Amino acid sequence: MTRLAVIAGQGKIPVQIAETAVSMGYDVVVMPIRGQADADFSAFASQPIALGAIGGTLALMQEQGCTHLVMAGKVVRPSLAALKPDASAVKLLGKAMMRGDDSLLRVISDFFAANGIETVAPEDFMRDRLAPVGLLAGRTPDTAQDEDIALARRVLAALGELDVGQAVVVQAGRVLAIEAAEGTNEMLRRVTGLVDAGESPAVMVKMPKSGQHMKLDMPVIGVATIESAADASIGVIAVQAGGVLFAEAASVLGEAAEARGVTLLGLEG
Repeated sequence: MTRLAVIAGQGKIPVQIAETAVSMGYDVVVMPIRGQADADFSAFASQPIALGAIGGTLALMQEQGCTHLVMAGKVVRPSLAALKPDASAVKLLGKAMMRGDDSLLRVISDFFAANGIETVAPEDFMRDRLAPVGLLAGRTPDTAQDEDIALARRVLAALGELDVGQAVVVQAGRVLAIEAAEGTNEMLRRVTGLVDAGESPAVMVKMPKSGQHMKLDMPVIGVATIESAADASIGVIAVQAGGVLFAEAASVLGEAAEARGVTLLGLEG
């Protein structure tokens, strides 16, 4: 039986992946990241890990007989002082210095692969959670919103080459906010007050960065994203179909969007 390590950050997706993996025949051990993971993993074998303990995590996975791992859940990167990296982490940080999150995750994944542990994509356990193509809630975007969506996609395509951002907010041809290290929901809180009620409803587009390693950092939205967008007076959320994972079932997100008057749309890649 394949032993799978679920390295867990924030949110419910790690425990959902663990549940699905067990149903698929995997022998699962969850490794919640201390100070990050916040779900209930009491139903599984659990071995907490420190975010900066890359060498220690490898040793633990080898001790547990893990041959595969999946990384899931939001991780807030602390300062280097708070991270307290071990010797292996220091070497890897040196390789990824001055690069974005995706580059760092690639270096970490390559380190584990070189030591016999293969990284598996979260979507392999959540195929039914991939954003579908088409209108999921609300009204079909009008011409002005279609133009804003197109602009947002161009912005994200350009920034993706620099390993920056998965989401952008645009209104009436004006970029209001770009997701940086804070994450999508914090970006939406930041944009509150910038949306002009007299213009066409603002749109948010979320999609993978150009060349993003989907096994390591797949974009995710959930009901919390819908609510944060509505609170920020955003009228349209458009995501790349097949490239964004839903934290809840599509029907649940659709109901949440309808309830808050937000259009939810899956864009062809």
